[in-house]
This record gives sequence, structure tokens and C-alpha cells, in this order.
Amino acid sequence: MKTETIHRCIAERTEQDLILNYLDYFNNYLTVSAFAQAYGLTPFEAMKVIGKGRELNESAAIHKAEGKA
Repeated sequence: MKTETIHRCIAERTEQDLILNYLDYFNNYLTVSAFAQAYGLTPFEAMKVIGKGRELNESAAIHKAEGKA
């Protein structure tokens, strides 16, 4: 897997899209492979999208709890 493909896969999504992708994975899929197949991604790309979405979601939750959002 080339690095530029992964960066493009993430760059093509807004932060909100990444958060929604993560929440969709968390709530509706049992495996990364199933999520990847549904979104037309490789499992590695899916892990990167899920990971970035998780990071953004947790950051948003922290900011909200601190009253910054």
C-alpha cells in the first residue's frame, strides 16, 4: 500500500465525514473487513479512516466537555 493512496483516502473526506465513518463502523460493523468492503476500501485504508475518525471524534468530545465547542 502506497502512502499517497492512504493520504488521499483520508484527504478526500472532511473531518465530519471521518467522524461519521468512524461512528458508522463503531455502531454497525463487526469487522474492519466488512466496513472496508461496504466503502470500497482495502482493509488497511479502512483502518486508517477509522483511526483518524476515532481520533477526531475523541478530540471533539474532549473539547465539548471542556466547553470549547
